[in-house]
Amino acid sequence: MKWLGWIAQLLFGAVFLWSGLIKVKDPLSFADAVRNFRIVGDPFAVLVAMWIPWVEIFAGVAVMFDRWKLAGATILVGAVFAFTAAVLSAWARGLDISCGCFGEEVAVNYPVKVLQNILLIGWGFLLWRSGRRVTAI
Repeated sequence: MKWLGWIAQLLFGAVFLWSGLIKVKDPLSFADAVRNFRIVGDPFAVLVAMWIPWVEIFAGVAVMFDRWKLAGATILVGAVFAFTAAVLSAWARGLDISCGCFGEEVAVNYPVKVLQNILLIGWGFLLWRSGRRVTAI
């Protein structure tokens, strides 16, 4: 059963590695996606758009290695949680956005995106929990 956890670890990391690499390849489109949320304006939207992909890349790679799994999962769960809050905010304000998650510029289906994010948070939490070392006092 340990191999199943290892595969889950690799796949979770790969999702964020792929997502980050796509954003790095087209930073202008991702900056537009960040602006569309209307949470941060320029120049902060551009800074966020330049920073987030690298966090995803490094944390995605970290999750793939047992030694850094806990740190990577913590960062990614926090990021997806924050992104979910941004999606819910955009939905509540009736914005027509594209999340820019995987380079697509299609309007977000809010219920589907929130469900996807909840599943990612759960997956990451399970990895985080499995990465914690319990020591006796």
